[in-house]
Amino acid sequence: MTHIKILIVVKDTEAGEAYAEALNQIGVDYDIASSFSEMSCLAIKNPYNGLLVDILTLVRSSKEEKVVAYEFINLYPVLRVKWETKKNKISLSPLEQSFSPDTASALKFFIENRCRPFTARRLRSHNRKSYNFNVQLSPDGRFSEHTTIKTFCLNISKAGVFLHTPEAFEPGTTVWLRFVDYADLEPVAASVRWSLEWGVSRSVPGIGVCFEGLSEDQEQKLRSLVS
Repeated sequence: MTHIKILIVVKDTEAGEAYAEALNQIGVDYDIASSFSEMSCLAIKNPYNGLLVDILTLVRSSKEEKVVAYEFINLYPVLRVKWETKKNKISLSPLEQSFSPDTASALKFFIENRCRPFTARRLRSHNRKSYNFNVQLSPDGRFSEHTTIKTFCLNISKAGVFLHTPEAFEPGTTVWLRFVDYADLEPVAASVRWSLEWGVSRSVPGIGVCFEGLSEDQEQKLRSLVS
């Protein structure tokens, strides 16, 4: 059975203990971050299959932390929860309640149907820049008409890029990228680090790839894109 690890983001100690106990009851491993900044640090070091986000922690975060939070929400399966002290129970966000009013069932569904199919991932340690480049993706480097996928990137860093595509790719697969907006840039080889299929979660489907064996010219031009 696939090992699952969840990152809980919650500032309140009592709420954190309640969320941790709920995951303990269904045998799921977890780490706890008291802020979205700490969440970012933990996710660079450790791979996670999903996030359990405390609603009040999100609402009360600074504007800067909210930017980080919503970036994460687009990268991982997320369940938003709230600890109700007076009722001594965990409740769901209105969105989650529309799918299931039963918190225990919703949590199990989240783990089994959204987190388990999701390949655990770490965050890249390089700064990412939100940018949309037109990209041709070739599975074999030939860029033939029948196999080339026309796509675009959502963000890019010195180390890699996130490409939108509803098609699944096996982690470890090598692909080749041609940045259409930069005709003089030779195709770039890249390794698929993770793949998020269409319909698996509410996140944008696509693949995260890491650049491989860049030439000096490729490295210089890619660096200029994210500077």
